[in-house]
Amino acid sequence: MSMPELPYQLETRQRLGDALFRYMLGQPADGHGDPQDANFQALARWRLLPRVLQGNGGIETGVSLGGQRWAAPIGVGAFAGDQIFHQEGLLPIARACKRLQLPLVISEETVTPLEAIGDEYDRCWLQLRAAGDTGRIKSLIAQAANSGFKAIVLTVLAPVHPVAGLQPGGFSVGEALSKRGLRTIGGSEPGVAPLPAFPVWRWQEIANVAEFTAGLGLPLLLKGILHPDDAALAETHGVNGLIASNIGLRQSARWATPVDQFPALRAATALPLLLDGGVRSGSDAVVARCLGAALSLSVRPVISALVAGGETAVFELLSGWINEIAAVSHWCGVSDMAQLNPAFLIEVSA
Repeated sequence: MSMPELPYQLETRQRLGDALFRYMLGQPADGHGDPQDANFQALARWRLLPRVLQGNGGIETGVSLGGQRWAAPIGVGAFAGDQIFHQEGLLPIARACKRLQLPLVISEETVTPLEAIGDEYDRCWLQLRAAGDTGRIKSLIAQAANSGFKAIVLTVLAPVHPVAGLQPGGFSVGEALSKRGLRTIGGSEPGVAPLPAFPVWRWQEIANVAEFTAGLGLPLLLKGILHPDDAALAETHGVNGLIASNIGLRQSARWATPVDQFPALRAATALPLLLDGGVRSGSDAVVARCLGAALSLSVRPVISALVAGGETAVFELLSGWINEIAAVSHWCGVSDMAQLNPAFLIEVSA
């Protein structure tokens, strides 16, 4: 099964050029040029079972997570170098998410300042790389709190490139930012902030950051958790939620998929689990919810919409997904997202 085209794909490719478009797709060096997306394929193996004659007069798509109420179990994940893709950076996405009341994750490799993002939409989450001195992390967390952000995400899988040549799609976003004289949130000079190739973080650093984050009233989520033993350890080190993610298979095509790991992760922890990877539609988010995901994050389709049509296209894409979530869930016979469970799913062969 090949990967479906992204929304506005032709126009996006024309505007970005081949090199930046390949970076957006994120094909890793060990993917052997395979255009298929294992994360999408993992979701596509699942089919939904409708339930009829349930007498439901409506559907509530809202979900609660991290002390916040969101309009649907879908959000926008983080990406680097936002102003390379659009002159306003991710502000059009922030405006669309504000209109729809959906979470938006902001990468520390974003160029748009935290204050500007917070002024536009103060319900964002800041994603940081679990690398370098914890003082650096805490300083950025404090800035996010002052800008009204509502959660912190730490990327613990492949937070930096350990060797040269592993840039997704063969494109270096750091070099592109440097050439444009653009500085990221997490950096002091143009380009991407340099960090140790091997971060050497352990669980005590996570506990340290979790304590600091909790002191500011912000939940902490770890992104890149795929092993059940890591999920269990996270629960004992002050973490508030986990994002099952292989970082979009951008560094390596060899990682297990979050969807395939969900049963083991769910059995290992009571922490809220989020899905990152392969979400291309509202029905994908419904499948993820049935598997136990509190919420799903999507990135590439949203970037494509941003490039092609700015806020209008992003709003149309995300609002269409919310409508699809409402319709498909209602056809499953439920009136609330909490009623979705594995009994609504059957797995089919690839």
